[in-house]
Amino acid sequence: MGERNGCCDQNPVDQVTIDLADVSVSAAEDTAHHGPGPKGHQKCCDHFDPLARGFKALGHPARLMILQKLSSQNSHCCGDICSTLPLAQSTVSQHLKVLRECGFIHLETAGQQSRYKVDFDRLDQFFGANSAFFKGLHDRSLKNHAD
Repeated sequence: MGERNGCCDQNPVDQVTIDLADVSVSAAEDTAHHGPGPKGHQKCCDHFDPLARGFKALGHPARLMILQKLSSQNSHCCGDICSTLPLAQSTVSQHLKVLRECGFIHLETAGQQSRYKVDFDRLDQFFGANSAFFKGLHDRSLKNHAD
């Protein structure tokens, strides 16, 4: 299947195309797992990064509660979200930032009011990639057990 190195020495799952273009991660966080990588060479796990970032963004109960709240109406201001969670406004803002950086929500500003809205297309894209990834694992498992 190609060259293997570093953290992906195990048999890789068939590559799944994952396109979550606006997903971001800090350079320190990225190199903590992968290392800086050779110049001009794709890191061993790059094709899994968007999926892993999406899982990380959804990996906190408060962020799931925020998404649930946001999906109940077209949009919400930060105060609406804070009123339903037992968290400080600054903590809620940090969770909103993570969801925004992953592209799962958008901030819309109208005058002095800012409102958050779920990007259902982005969530559908993430869950499609998630489904394809786990289907690939399942199919590989069936194939290995049949051999």
